[in-house]
Amino acid sequence: MIRMQNAIANLTFAAALVIGLTVTAAATDSVAATGQSSQDNRAGQGLQAGKNLPLILRDRISLDHDDLMLSDLFANLPEGVDHRISDAPAPGERLVLGARQIWQYAKAFGLNWRPERSKIAVIVTRSSIEVPMEVVADTLSARLAAEYVEDQFDLDLFGRSSNMFIAANAPMNLDVHSLSYEPRSKRFEATVSANGGTVMQMTGKVVPMVEVPMLRRHAMAGQVITEDMITWERVPTRRAGVTTVTQRDDIVGQTARRPLTAGVPVRLTDLKPNLMVTKGETITLMVRTGLMTLTARGTALESATRNGVIRVRNTHSQKVVEARVVGPDMAVVEPVSLANLAELNG
Repeated sequence: MIRMQNAIANLTFAAALVIGLTVTAAATDSVAATGQSSQDNRAGQGLQAGKNLPLILRDRISLDHDDLMLSDLFANLPEGVDHRISDAPAPGERLVLGARQIWQYAKAFGLNWRPERSKIAVIVTRSSIEVPMEVVADTLSARLAAEYVEDQFDLDLFGRSSNMFIAANAPMNLDVHSLSYEPRSKRFEATVSANGGTVMQMTGKVVPMVEVPMLRRHAMAGQVITEDMITWERVPTRRAGVTTVTQRDDIVGQTARRPLTAGVPVRLTDLKPNLMVTKGETITLMVRTGLMTLTARGTALESATRNGVIRVRNTHSQKVVEARVVGPDMAVVEPVSLANLAELNG
């Protein structure tokens, strides 16, 4: 009987202990929930990332607009809370923001963000392009041609890059602030800026140019050069010597003495006349009148190209007449006269 009473007492105590623990746990959960709610309310006083997404700091930023905004710095920024931070860096330059500076921005605009480490650097640049040296050369060439140089020329700009940058989405405008030229040395100095940016100094040299014919395709020895085979290119005068072909008539209709390479200036010594009649050959002589055409055979005493006037000995009479070459091994006696006819017929 006493054992049974002790067992019942122990069960009652155990049940009470279990109930007490459960109540305590429930109370603890209630307190924790209350505390969490309080923390959430306090955090709600600062701006949170939209829909519980954490704010993410970007480490490299390339801007295509004039202002640096909070949304440029942070991803997941809530809508309607964007603010301007500073001017965007100038084209070609960069802005570096450290951890402390970014934290100050976050606190100033109520963002619930702080750096995880002290060594944080965000690099901000402006989306930009460098002004090509070809554009600089064209601009300076126009000024030099208008003020100093009359002949054809090109520019040799000293330096590999202009170091002038403009916004990628902006039109390109170059201003020449000053320009000086020394005719003897052919050197020039200029100050130039792009879109109102930093003024840069440019130096270089004027290179005289000459326009010469070049072959579009290779030519074989003995090939006659025709109009469609050549193109005209400007080259520095130092590449065009005294024997370089510079006139159309010096190349069109001429024959290549040796194989010629396309895209290379042609020399007079590379060509020879395209002879229609060769000295010592037998050719056909013609005399034309309004009523008839007389022909005879003769020996060319000279070589000539088309339209060249040569002396020809009549094979039958052995008399010499002058004739104009009109085709291969063919010449016309001019002017027509009774004397010509007589000499032609012997």
